[in-house]
Amino acid sequence: MKVLVLGASGATGKLVVFQLLQRRIAVKQVVREPAVLHPLIIENPLVEIERGNIDSFSQQKVQELLDDCGAAVCCLGHRTTIRGIFGKPHRLVIHAVQKVTTAMEALSCSQKLILMSTTAYTNKQDGEKNRFGEALVLSILKVLLPPHRDNMLAADFLVHRIGTRGAFSWVAVRPDTLIDAENPSEYELFSHTNRSPVFNAGKTSRINVAACMAELLTDEQLWEQWKYKTPVLYNKLG
Repeated sequence: MKVLVLGASGATGKLVVFQLLQRRIAVKQVVREPAVLHPLIIENPLVEIERGNIDSFSQQKVQELLDDCGAAVCCLGHRTTIRGIFGKPHRLVIHAVQKVTTAMEALSCSQKLILMSTTAYTNKQDGEKNRFGEALVLSILKVLLPPHRDNMLAADFLVHRIGTRGAFSWVAVRPDTLIDAENPSEYELFSHTNRSPVFNAGKTSRINVAACMAELLTDEQLWEQWKYKTPVLYNKLG
């Protein structure tokens, strides 16, 4: 298997690349032009590097990138700067998901797609509901913060527009508050949030997000359990 990783130079995306390589899985990574990559990545024969902005790639280009891949992982996000939050592109993630899913439909093969989402996304189709205070805060964020709105649109696109009808299958992994950790630890996957993402958020290490995504792609039983779903990922409390 070869995996296309979008956002491969980001804080979580680069960990996904390392986790896949540890499992001897070939990676085709898309990184921004100025991204500085680890020498172990540059020199690894299992790695192909494509520099550029996915938002500017044509549909044909995205299809060509996916042509020899069995899966794609989208870890795209907006930079946590004023320009990154309020500047263009406002719909980086949703546009990438639309391009990838369109390409997968055109290729008509049983590829897999993993989207890094967030517990701030509420999967209403699966019966999730927010309390009044949570709904109010999340609604305000959706209006005021373009990156939050972008993430919500991307997950909604998979849940409501793609559903189970595609030629491919997908999983949207929802970590809670992201933290840094050196090594993977025990984590848990839940079908619904079991704590408030606004008033009682949990923690999820980026390395656990990466490890979980790699496990989903390599463990067929785990994939069958969670495909077409939006599992919530928390670090396991010791």
